[in-house]
Amino acid sequence: MIDLKRTFYTWSDTQPLVIGEEVSEEGQGLVGVLEGGVEKVKPAVGEADEKVVGFAMFRQLDFSTAAVVEDHVIPTAAPYVVELGKNNLMAGQIRVEGASPDSVDLDNGTLTFLVGNKGKTIRVYYRYKLTVAEAKMTFYEAPTNMPDPNFFSQVGVGKGKGRLFTMFYDQAVDWTDAVPGLGAKGLISNVEPSSLITAIPNGRVVSIPTPTDPYLGIEFLV
Repeated sequence: MIDLKRTFYTWSDTQPLVIGEEVSEEGQGLVGVLEGGVEKVKPAVGEADEKVVGFAMFRQLDFSTAAVVEDHVIPTAAPYVVELGKNNLMAGQIRVEGASPDSVDLDNGTLTFLVGNKGKTIRVYYRYKLTVAEAKMTFYEAPTNMPDPNFFSQVGVGKGKGRLFTMFYDQAVDWTDAVPGLGAKGLISNVEPSSLITAIPNGRVVSIPTPTDPYLGIEFLV
C-alpha cells in the first residue's frame, strides 16, 4: 500500500502485463519485458539483468498484510515475554533491534527472551496478516466498479523521477544503510548482500519506518 499524500512521480503509463503475470500489491516493483515487439511489465523476481520500469499504481480491492513498527520493554521478571500489538505474523518478516529473541511465536505474536535481556528496550519491525474486517476498517474498500488490472491485463506504472512511501518492503532489512532494490514479487529489499535483488536505478532511502510512521520512503529515477 502507498501513502499517496507523500508519493509522487514525473509521469505514469498504462502498460500491458506479460502474459500469465499478475500484479498483487499497490507499489509492487515492476520490470519490463519485450513480448511480441512491445514492452510489457511484470513484478520483479530479483534477477540482476531485469530492467526496472517503475511501480504499480492501482487501488487494491482489499489488503492482506500490513507493516508495523513497535517499541517495547522486556519484562524484568520471568517470563521474559513481549506481546506484540498484532498476531498472525509473517515468517521471515520480523526484525528486532536491541536484543535477540530466544523464540518467536508467529501465530500469537509473542517474543520470548533470555534472562540476560530483561529490562531492555527493543524496537520490533514486522509484517502481519490482516483479517478481512481489519483490512476494511483500516484501509476501507475500493470504490464500486474499481478496475482490476489483472482482469484487463494492464496496470498503471509510476515512473521517471519519483518518491515512493510504501508498506510493501522487507521488514527483515535494517534500512539505516540499505540500498533499495527489488526482490521476489517486486518487494522492496536491500541490494546487499543478496545477489537475488534487482537494483532500482538511482534508488536511495529517504525515510526509515518508525512506530509512528511505518512507511518506507525511497527515491528513484527510472
